[in-house]
Amino acid sequence: MWPFTRKAPETRSMTIDEFFSLAGMSNTKSGEHVSPSTAEGLPAVMNAVTVISEAIATMPCYLYRVQHQHGKESREWLSDHPVDYLLNERPNDCQTPFQLKRTLMRHCLLNGNAYAVIVWGKDGQPQSLHPYPPSAVVPQRLSDHRFAYTITEPYSGKVKTYLQEEVLHLRYATEDGFLGRSPVTICRETLGLGLAQQRHGASIMKEGMMAAGVIKAADWLDGIKGNKALEALERYKGARNARENANT
Repeated sequence: MWPFTRKAPETRSMTIDEFFSLAGMSNTKSGEHVSPSTAEGLPAVMNAVTVISEAIATMPCYLYRVQHQHGKESREWLSDHPVDYLLNERPNDCQTPFQLKRTLMRHCLLNGNAYAVIVWGKDGQPQSLHPYPPSAVVPQRLSDHRFAYTITEPYSGKVKTYLQEEVLHLRYATEDGFLGRSPVTICRETLGLGLAQQRHGASIMKEGMMAAGVIKAADWLDGIKGNKALEALERYKGARNARENANT
């Protein structure tokens, strides 16, 4: 096949927030654009996501068989079950169980949804779990209780559709039982205020003049002299030049 043929168009998921970002529009009253990537710029968000995702990732996730005999409940750890092996030993060729669970929790907290494709073996048992970024997944509702997921491979660009039995879908704060909502979306205005304050503080550090004192001139400065005076003042803008004397 000719190697320079045009690729089929990719199908990617785009939320209304991502559309605003591409259009250069803000989605908050503060004028800041809040998205998972910008929200992580706030230390409180970054620390919260890190603490929660890593705490969940360190928790054991064992598979048990529960039996009831003579009115008593007994549990048997199925340590040799394929599902227990995936969750505690080797979920795929590239990740440890800790890395897989941390990745899924980060996706769920920042985007409201986390997706992992289940690769089934010929024996009907799951062989591996492969997480995908939410931006690469287009979820679709086929009917009242049937879902499908169109996933674009991040590197090859190949597009494939999976049924709900082939995808592990984690949801946060879902309202319809299908798609989740992230804390970033729910608390958008608060995060936007935090980003605006952060930008304002950084702007003061960069552009604000913090001279220790000013030497006044006897004559009014205009024209060439005035421009030179302004150029001199520019050298005292920013935190690095704070507490210096400005000569005018």
